[in-house]
Amino acid sequence: MSNIFDIASLPTFLTQPNRWLALETQKVGEIQMLEPEILLKYDGGDAIKHTIDAKLYGQSLQGLDRMISDCLIVLSLQRLPRRGERAPLLLKAREGVQSSYGAPQLLQEASQLLGVGVPILTSIGPDIVGYYVHAVLDHFRGDEKSVDLAINKMAEMHEVALKAMSKMHKDSLSILNDLDERRHAETMGMQDLLRRSIASNGPAAAGYVAPVGESVDTVTFYAGKAPPNIIRLADAEAIRDSQKVDWQPPKQEVFVTDGFKYHTSELSIQNPDDEGFLMAEVKDPVFLEDGNAYTLAAQKRARIEVLARRRYKNGKLSRIHILDFVREITDRAA
Repeated sequence: MSNIFDIASLPTFLTQPNRWLALETQKVGEIQMLEPEILLKYDGGDAIKHTIDAKLYGQSLQGLDRMISDCLIVLSLQRLPRRGERAPLLLKAREGVQSSYGAPQLLQEASQLLGVGVPILTSIGPDIVGYYVHAVLDHFRGDEKSVDLAINKMAEMHEVALKAMSKMHKDSLSILNDLDERRHAETMGMQDLLRRSIASNGPAAAGYVAPVGESVDTVTFYAGKAPPNIIRLADAEAIRDSQKVDWQPPKQEVFVTDGFKYHTSELSIQNPDDEGFLMAEVKDPVFLEDGNAYTLAAQKRARIEVLARRRYKNGKLSRIHILDFVREITDRAA
């Protein structure tokens, strides 16, 4: 059985002029429609006149769609979304509701849910989606304490959903025992997945807040029992600033190598600004040749001197392009 998720405008009340979107749930084949549990509200600015800039409105909905899609994939498949992958949500236009924003509204239809996504969405879906969106926005406006609390809460909720799912397999004790043994490891693994997914949602967060300060004063997201998330101008500017990138001029640098990927033209190097390693993108066409200097050095985890440029996002190193090979550094050469 599938569920239909309907994002549609609610009537705009004269006493509280703003823009509303509602995410409603309806079981296929049944007449009963549940009350909306997810709401998106725009206040102030153009919303006072029951309007909103269409382009910014679209960016906002697309940003929210991206965050929710990534949340569903992480929770249902217990892995990060692949590039271009979306949860099975179809966007369809439908007529707007009388007294609401006049542009066609969006209908999101979940034609099929994956794995544990079914019990998660039918029991704690609105709540966990709310905490995820909250965590994404708080991460990019610099409130990491709130992010940690949200991640812990989502991991706990996911564990509850897994436990509920295991009860559906009472005829298989091995599944129950296996889940009990792995529960702690899976909870910690889910926290890491959520943290990595949240960190990748910067563009979605910037799109979501696009109308704030340009067309409306605030945007508020309500989902289940999760705390409402209000984005004001200062928050929107912080989120937008977090996505600004700074490419530094190319310069010669020394990196410690630790492997490579031919198919993506990437070289694993020790992070020059932090602990651990990162993948540097090699723009030098020599990298595609067999037995090139980069791969030979990487096989030995050698140090190399190269011409490279760094990209910083929100003050943190986010990417390195290697443009040219200078030399491999040996103890004698050093």
